[in-house]
Amino acid sequence: MFRQLANRILVPLGLELVRRHPQVIPDPLPDDALYTGPEDYNRLFRPWRGSAMDRWFTPSVMGNTMLSRQKLYTLMQSVRLTRSVPGDLFEAGTGSGGAARLMLDVSRELGVRRRGWFLDTFAGYQKIDAERDGAHVSINQCKLAPRDQVIEVLSDPLADVHVVAGLIPGTLAEVTTDRIAFAHIDVNLHEPTAAATRFCLERLSPGGVIVFDDYNWPACYAARHAIDAACRDFGQELISLPESTQAILFRQ
Repeated sequence: MFRQLANRILVPLGLELVRRHPQVIPDPLPDDALYTGPEDYNRLFRPWRGSAMDRWFTPSVMGNTMLSRQKLYTLMQSVRLTRSVPGDLFEAGTGSGGAARLMLDVSRELGVRRRGWFLDTFAGYQKIDAERDGAHVSINQCKLAPRDQVIEVLSDPLADVHVVAGLIPGTLAEVTTDRIAFAHIDVNLHEPTAAATRFCLERLSPGGVIVFDDYNWPACYAARHAIDAACRDFGQELISLPESTQAILFRQ
């Protein structure tokens, strides 16, 4: 009765009094430590925090990436989904090579031998569209490891690895593949994101996957607009993952 009376006053003001349903947590809770996080008040399952993931999140991976364990978990599981999909691995925005190393490690575990194409300027941003990318980005930002160091990180006798240096879209001409099984796009800026996304969509095999990093990050809104435009033109849908800032596209 009190709630009904209160809502007669609150609803016209755009407010509403509702009954709160407290979260029920079993006791004991299996994998208890994986259901908590400082970013919210919910006990949610976060498998990437468990020690079982350490066999994947090796020093070669974690020491050469800016991606969180959560992002790497999404990447790892998405690569697994492409086990039976024909085509190569592709990454735009390889940085220091940690995420690419993980992609190669997972492919090896699956028993799949793939070529890998890993692109970056290896010198940070070298070209910026001030109108689209915004005043908050500048030349030489996101400069990470040099190409020679990344080649060493990605050295793999069981994979055919190509580390391509330079500006996208120009360097896409060096990627001599007509089929891509899995792609990771993490270049933040409008022009390289648009070019890399369209390049991959033209070659993405049925069942193939693209993971976009920082799709939901406000500073990378120009990249999100480029991705959305490419998806519309190719008739593709994606899934936004706000908590990790990523988005995933599954090619049907």
